[in-house]
Amino acid sequence: MPDQSINSKYQTELMKKQTAFALLFLLSLSLPLLAQVNRCSYVIPRHTDNWLFHRNSGIHFEDNSVSLISQPLSNLRVGLKTSTFSDVNGILLAYTDGAFVYNGNHERINFGDNLRGGTVSPSIIVPKPKSDNILYIFTIDIDYMNRPQGLFYSTVDLSLGGGVGSVSERNRELFPQTAGLISAVENRNKDGYWVVSRGLGNSSFYAFKVTSTGIEATPVESSNMGTALNDNQSDLLGTLKISPKGDRLSFCSYGRKVVELFDFDNETGRVSNPVTITLPDPLHVPDAAPYSLEFSKDGTKLYVNMYSLFNSPTAIFVNSRVYQYDLTNGMQMTLLNESPLAQNLNSLQLGRDGKIYITRQGSSALSVIGSPDRPGTACNFLDNGIDVPATDLLRFGLPTFIQSYFNNPHFDYDTKCDGDITEFWLHNPTYSDGTTTWDFGDAGNTTPGTGINPTHQFSGPGVYNVTVTERWNGESFTTTLQVIINQLPPKSFEAKGDSMYLFPGSRIPLDGGQGMFSYYWQDGSNNQYFDVDSPGLIVVEYEDMNCCRNSDSLKVIALDISLPNAFTPDGNGVNDYFKALGPSDGIEDFTLLIYNRWGQRIWEAKNFADKWDGTLNGQKLPSGVYAWYLTFNVIGNISSIGKVKYKGSVTLLR
Repeated sequence: MPDQSINSKYQTELMKKQTAFALLFLLSLSLPLLAQVNRCSYVIPRHTDNWLFHRNSGIHFEDNSVSLISQPLSNLRVGLKTSTFSDVNGILLAYTDGAFVYNGNHERINFGDNLRGGTVSPSIIVPKPKSDNILYIFTIDIDYMNRPQGLFYSTVDLSLGGGVGSVSERNRELFPQTAGLISAVENRNKDGYWVVSRGLGNSSFYAFKVTSTGIEATPVESSNMGTALNDNQSDLLGTLKISPKGDRLSFCSYGRKVVELFDFDNETGRVSNPVTITLPDPLHVPDAAPYSLEFSKDGTKLYVNMYSLFNSPTAIFVNSRVYQYDLTNGMQMTLLNESPLAQNLNSLQLGRDGKIYITRQGSSALSVIGSPDRPGTACNFLDNGIDVPATDLLRFGLPTFIQSYFNNPHFDYDTKCDGDITEFWLHNPTYSDGTTTWDFGDAGNTTPGTGINPTHQFSGPGVYNVTVTERWNGESFTTTLQVIINQLPPKSFEAKGDSMYLFPGSRIPLDGGQGMFSYYWQDGSNNQYFDVDSPGLIVVEYEDMNCCRNSDSLKVIALDISLPNAFTPDGNGVNDYFKALGPSDGIEDFTLLIYNRWGQRIWEAKNFADKWDGTLNGQKLPSGVYAWYLTFNVIGNISSIGKVKYKGSVTLLR
């Protein structure tokens, strides 16, 4: 007997087209994207890519090399200590010698002259948090007698002056008496900075907080911290540095002949626990004293340059010595250059490649400490590391930077999700030979790695202690870091199974998953939610906050429910019952009622599989036409009419 179809398998061709499109979408799900750097990839800060120092000297850092750059000869004519600042992409934005400020095109910024900074005192450029255009330049003024006159700041707005930039605030005094020492570091929450200077005539440190609202004028003072400095010239010669991790601080004073080490709290700005570092005894040159210092990238080593400014004219350029102090091994001291150099070493500055660069007075060469994290002479001190020609070789200083920009891991890894092939690489592989090995700490996949750029597929999500062992000149150096492999986000439609039924005129609301970073549905939409109003294959790809991606698909089938318009309950096994026909797994709240011609209910079904045999209370009913009334809901469907309601008639034949 023919059926009375409630849904006559509508839109068959549309479903075929949608299914084909969705299958193509599934096959092309961002496979190329997984190999690209994403927002969760670690990228070394590039704010320190450009170094401009005395006269037209300059170097530029790239991922695997250092190249030469220059600026107009007139811009840094007498600057001994400069500061430069580049954006996140390494594009030069501004630089200063403490007295004048220039933009990345080497143009003097509007009103960018007469800053209260001395050409022999340090300055530092600090960006205003959450601003792309505002920079603060901190300077220390020095009078004609080389005495500090206070700590000042000026504000640069790069958006003003038709793109040239302008100094919108100039020479705002922060503190009246500070030594010519300054350093800066990011705070613990990474939403601001600390700018730290040393008091004059006392033994205090002053830490000024820089936030998105500006510079807090009242500093955090840490008093009774080590040796007090006076305002004579030799006392003020020296260096102040905060470690890249922001947990240590050190300063040296040439006049006081001291190097002191402290703890620094990058949450509160407080300095504590002074320790005086023992200097060589006897000194290699009479009257030698510390002039410059720098931390290694990991903060475990401190490098100090010592020489005499005031001994015989023939010795002034050849008496420098550089020492390493191992802060993890009882302050063990190692002399790095046994023989005097042809020119004195002056300022030390860490670079983003993890190496320390040192100016050489009277030389076009910069010395380089190639592996500062390694102990003793294994740090690979090189006299003539890089040649930087310039018209004037009387070099004393290198640019000053925010030290936390150098807080980079020893090695890094990318593609950090369960099932990924994770790639590893060393940030400074210069002194690692081809026998470098890796232990990935993965009990489920114990295959080791070799070389400076291995890959590994971890056995599952979790935290792994990965150890790299580098070898150079017969020595081994191990570094262990934690590596996190993230779980994939859960399947979006797991609770719904592989398929769902859609009743005509209804819609199925789907959720791509809570808390994802992005969504991409088969039709190109990118919302969390998607309403299905026609049958087909529904596909969603989604990425969580850890850049882990997953996808799910759901086949939506047009629900086709029908009932016979006649049946013959004669027991021959053919068309013996009246019942609903179609899939039952998409149906809920099902009711089917049968009435005779007088409106008497003679049969009721609550389950889709129930069937009527043409009887009432066990008695056969006569042939005739009977009315039926059907109601049900479709799982997951939302309809403007609510519950599905249909009625019709069936002929009983005997």
